[in-house]
Amino acid sequence: MPKTNFDILWIILSSGLVFFMQAGFLCLESGLTRTKNSINVAIKNITDFGIATLIFYSVGFGLMFGTSVFGFIGSDSFFPEFSTAHPEIAVFFLFQLMFCGTAATIVSGAVAERMKFGAYIVVTVVISAIIYPIFGHWVWGKDLSNWETATGWLGRMGFVDFAGSTVVHSVGGWVGLAAMLLLGNRSGRYAEDGSVRYITGHNLPLAMLGTLILWLGWIGFNGGSTLAFTSAVPKIIVNTMFAAASGMAASLIYGWIRLQYAEATLPLNGALAGLVAITASCHAVNSIDSVCIGFVAGIIMYETRSLLDRFRIDDAVGAIPVHLAAGIWGTFAVGLFGNLEILGTGLTRWEQIQTQGIGILTCCVLAFGLSYLILGAANHFFKFRVSELNEQKGLNYTEHRATTELIDLFLEMEYQKRTGDLSKDLSIEPFTEVGQIAERYNSVLGRIRMNIKEKEILTKQLEENLNLIQNDLSTAKKIQSGILSQKDRTIGELEIILRYLPLSEVGGDFFDIMELRPGLTRFFLADATGHGVQAALITMAIKAIYESLKRGIYSVTEILYHLNNEFLHTFKNLNQFFTCIVLDIDTNSGNIRYASAGHIPQYLIFEDKILKLEKTGRIVGAISKTEYTSNEIKIKPNSKLVLFTDGLVEQWNNEKEEFGEDRVEKIVQSLNSKTLREGIDSLLNEQEKFLSGVAKQDDISIIGINWKQKEN
Repeated sequence: MPKTNFDILWIILSSGLVFFMQAGFLCLESGLTRTKNSINVAIKNITDFGIATLIFYSVGFGLMFGTSVFGFIGSDSFFPEFSTAHPEIAVFFLFQLMFCGTAATIVSGAVAERMKFGAYIVVTVVISAIIYPIFGHWVWGKDLSNWETATGWLGRMGFVDFAGSTVVHSVGGWVGLAAMLLLGNRSGRYAEDGSVRYITGHNLPLAMLGTLILWLGWIGFNGGSTLAFTSAVPKIIVNTMFAAASGMAASLIYGWIRLQYAEATLPLNGALAGLVAITASCHAVNSIDSVCIGFVAGIIMYETRSLLDRFRIDDAVGAIPVHLAAGIWGTFAVGLFGNLEILGTGLTRWEQIQTQGIGILTCCVLAFGLSYLILGAANHFFKFRVSELNEQKGLNYTEHRATTELIDLFLEMEYQKRTGDLSKDLSIEPFTEVGQIAERYNSVLGRIRMNIKEKEILTKQLEENLNLIQNDLSTAKKIQSGILSQKDRTIGELEIILRYLPLSEVGGDFFDIMELRPGLTRFFLADATGHGVQAALITMAIKAIYESLKRGIYSVTEILYHLNNEFLHTFKNLNQFFTCIVLDIDTNSGNIRYASAGHIPQYLIFEDKILKLEKTGRIVGAISKTEYTSNEIKIKPNSKLVLFTDGLVEQWNNEKEEFGEDRVEKIVQSLNSKTLREGIDSLLNEQEKFLSGVAKQDDISIIGINWKQKEN
């Protein structure tokens, strides 16, 4: 324990060095992750220490160093008050707090790029309030009024972990492994054929700076664990340096031999593995032993990384190889290399090795087992993993709305991709690489606009050839009104709700509903290229071709085949196309058969389940003699269908957010609790609220179909 003011000063300085390790973890983990997630990782490293401080003060310190209950848990010293009369208690709390924060922050790297920020806070609370304090009590528990008396059952047994290879690093590693298994891997990390896709960090120099900061902080981590500035401190620090250098050299050389090149992250993770391994025994080994411990740790780190890949377990920054695997080795090395007199446990060499093994297994059971149960239960009610879409966009923006130049560029490009609006250049950030990319992209946009203009000229020629309709918008409107009956209707047992909202006075959507025979009704829904008069003209052509095909002579796939060929013949060389779905409902047999030509997935609701009707072929007008397939589904009365064009989902608000399929599907799922008419109207109302006054960008057509139960 600290006895003099100089001892207290040394512990305070050591605490500062350990606290500075938080900056090292921040640089290391954010540098080893992708740009779109780097801010999220950095925020976690700041937040977890603040949370750990509050939790350790209120709960953790008492559980760890309070009066022991049978060597298993502390029972007092919660919300401790510190006085000037006993500064050694306050400085001891400060030093242990830094260790608690370190254990918590290890997890952030392991689960990076896929865990919700709120879920990570839950993990930090679990480590700080339960896992670290309880296991810490078993190993380091002591009577604060008599510092030489060990109170934890593992400590009394003779288990030695001088500065926390297991208590800090393995604890963080076990919890990180549990969280990783619950979360799963990052999208695309492992291919279906079993190959590994390495995801390179966006800033390896920053990660290497973080390693050097951690290396420096370990002087306080190990040197301060003496809790006094004794003659043993210089030896401890030198042993720490030897193990780090040896671990770095071993991983670099061993990996170079295995990979045939010097992989960039091996030196930094090898050095950290050596530091973690020596932490348990740095006070009780000599210099040669330190070199051996670090050397083995570097090799173990490499092989553990390879083992995780073989088992397809995705560790974003190498936290498990560095902190868990090297921590286990370092703790075991106490029994192999430790000077028994310095250890002072009274155990023989073999007994010490056995005791170290018991401590390692105990840590596994508590840290991994308990955290897996707690986090698994929490994950059942509050999903820890971000959505696939949010993972793709990056956690910087989706979790914190924190953008960078690159993210802003991607958002503008995504908006252009979704809306097709290429009228404006991307914003250029001057004197940056992102700005140079935007400048090149804008030059490509200029060429595209030129091509679009040429296409518009061709389209104008088409319109001139059809000037009878083209020059008279009212005529086009009357014609389209004649071919699109928008009245709700009932055909046999089918209740049909229709909603048609053209972007302008006329639109590019077309639908047709026809009873082929009693009990068999055919539905046709199409969405042509573009908007306005031009699109309306296309729908008239679709109408003319479809009329000759629809009356039951052809199956749904044959209709698409002939429709595609006739349409290509009519609009040859004009690059016009449309998507559509043809669907037959047979209420006599309870069958639905449909074929979808590039149409957005539609929804079928039956027996409280929702089923997507996926595409079965190419868009119409792309390639001649295209073959189409169909799908058949068995349904029962009270089933509902919602057919719609892509204008329902592809609408953007002023924040450049898309209404999207997820929102539509969520609202469609609620149709069982409403009438079909109410459900469709609520869907359109929700879209209006979402747009908040922003004008629509596409035509919208919705056909709701309800197979009503026959009345007895």
